[in-house]
Amino acid sequence: MPVTACLQPLLAEAAARQIRLPVLLQGKQDELLPQCQQLIATIAPQTLYWLGEQAPAASTQLKPGNNYQLLGSECDMLVVNAFSGFNADLTAASAGCLKAGGLWLILAPTDEHWCQQPNPAHSALLPYPLDPQQHHGQFIRFWLARLTECQLLKLTLNNSTLNLSQPLKLPDLQPSSAVAAPYASIEQQLAVAAILKVVSGHRRRPLVLVADRGRGKSAALGLAAALLVQQGKKRLVITAASPNAAATAISHYQQQLPDTPGLCFIAVDQLLLEQPELDLLLIDEAAALPTAVLKQLADRYSRIVFATTEHGYEGTGRGFQLRFQRYLDETQKGWKRLQIVQPVRYQQQDPLEQLIFNSFLLKQVSADPTFQPGQALQLRQFQHNHWLTEPEQLADVFHLLSLAHYQTQVKDLAALLDNPQLTVVALYQRDQLLACALLSYEGELASELCQKIYQGDRRVQGHLLAQSLAFHLAQPQLASQRLVRVMRIAVVRPLQRHGLGSHLLAELANLLKQQNIDWLGTSFGVSPGLLAFWQAADYTPVRLSNFADNASSEPSVLMLKPINGNKQLVQQLNQQSGNELYHCLQEYPANLSFDVIRKLVLPPTVALDETDIGQLQLFAQGKRPYQLVARQLLYWFNLHYLQLEPAASAVLAARLWQKQSWQTIGKRFQLAGKAACIKLIQQQISSSLA
Repeated sequence: MPVTACLQPLLAEAAARQIRLPVLLQGKQDELLPQCQQLIATIAPQTLYWLGEQAPAASTQLKPGNNYQLLGSECDMLVVNAFSGFNADLTAASAGCLKAGGLWLILAPTDEHWCQQPNPAHSALLPYPLDPQQHHGQFIRFWLARLTECQLLKLTLNNSTLNLSQPLKLPDLQPSSAVAAPYASIEQQLAVAAILKVVSGHRRRPLVLVADRGRGKSAALGLAAALLVQQGKKRLVITAASPNAAATAISHYQQQLPDTPGLCFIAVDQLLLEQPELDLLLIDEAAALPTAVLKQLADRYSRIVFATTEHGYEGTGRGFQLRFQRYLDETQKGWKRLQIVQPVRYQQQDPLEQLIFNSFLLKQVSADPTFQPGQALQLRQFQHNHWLTEPEQLADVFHLLSLAHYQTQVKDLAALLDNPQLTVVALYQRDQLLACALLSYEGELASELCQKIYQGDRRVQGHLLAQSLAFHLAQPQLASQRLVRVMRIAVVRPLQRHGLGSHLLAELANLLKQQNIDWLGTSFGVSPGLLAFWQAADYTPVRLSNFADNASSEPSVLMLKPINGNKQLVQQLNQQSGNELYHCLQEYPANLSFDVIRKLVLPPTVALDETDIGQLQLFAQGKRPYQLVARQLLYWFNLHYLQLEPAASAVLAARLWQKQSWQTIGKRFQLAGKAACIKLIQQQISSSLA
């Protein structure tokens, strides 16, 4: 039976039951592709998405890295050509675009052939010197095993003979609750009402609208905007990481009011620059924006709606939950959170959505472990080839990493299985996972390569710590030594602040000492709390990047701990870094926290003589202008910055170290201009020299 004849009636049934049809078609590429082309010609999808090579001319070929460009878009058929590689991250992200009645088709070799061939689509996950064209990872074998537990139609085509390898049981059509047009669900109607209340209710009570893909949250934004325009509201703006992400909301607005302008898209950078007065600001796919940008928008606009996807395959969704919602807790306590659960693009029991959630370990575990202080803890280390025989442990570890870190994506799951240099060290009590650390084994590079990295002529993938030591810190010899980088550390949330993270780091250092590792390092978006945590574990800061990471909105700090390495060298690198930071602080983000600066900077000190002190006393009394005592003030501050009031120290550091203007300082610290800044400095000098 031809593939088309097999699938056509199933697609009709899928449309009737409001589901998507997931199909894995296996065999030889030269036999499968013509069958696929015939299928496309027969179905004639209005919109066809294609992952992989040999995409038809009429299709939209999806590229790695454009996951967020997919948000809000829809298609009628989605084909994944896995013969040239299988990109797990993009496969998971794109599945949400497929509409009910649509076909999700994977073209692939048979199981055994697929498991035995390299996967060049995951080449970005492999460290030097592994060759992506030769390396055989474990992810495909793991994923195929997960698929056996999912609702999937699995077919094999061999010499024009089509065989059923795994049947698919279609779910019954779920009765939907009656709801009046234009709403697609009662939850969507409630979401629109909540958006309207943001405008009519108290100021500074933003709404966070949360849903997985296909729940109609973007449509709710457009429907609410149309109602507000009908009520006379004219200043409505929607923004997002890209215009495509806002297209669904604008489309639903235009369907309601086709000839009435009212909802317009403004790019984020333009919005922050112009800061127009608005009745309501809508932000679609808010998790795709840096946390720092979201904070600026929340501070500027008193009536605002954040719509976002928090699921794991969107990558930074967790950052929105872990970082930005915490900021709303601190600054706008009246904010509301509304979650839409019911899908509108397909029914609740859609087999493709369940397949994506289950096969890529995106379904979160609800039960938390219990911890008994005083009872024994066990340490386990997992290599990439352990996960196939311990899939439950892999699920627990990946869920913990997803909940605890803002950047966990499906590609991180793939890396655990495909990258032999990644390991996980996990802390257990009574077989319950309490905490884990994700490690990257690096270094041991040839001396010639280390020199090329130092000179800026080479970069090698998967050796972040080694490259930073060789290039940024001018220590190429360290890149040839045995290094381990702690990529992430996570503790089950209810068990945080019980010392489990610190205990795990201590046990990790002992374990790596036995493995003859020379250096242990880590790099993360710096904050006062995290910096204190790592310093308490005897990690020493040796470098601060001079730009903010998009996801964390903070510069990254590199920290180092000698295991069998030279302790004196770490202190030298720390002093070197502190001195360089002092001289280059004006090159760093203007809002860099003084609580971070004071722990990293090492200013030079110059003693003040009696004349200098006298000049400062006259300045404190208002008898000398600032410009006449700027030099003495810098020397005095370098000596006393740790003893001064933190708020005043932050102002002084902004002026003397970061070279910021009085106007910038006034805005940053809510001070009424230059005179107020100088008065604050004078008060500190009076107290210090009294």
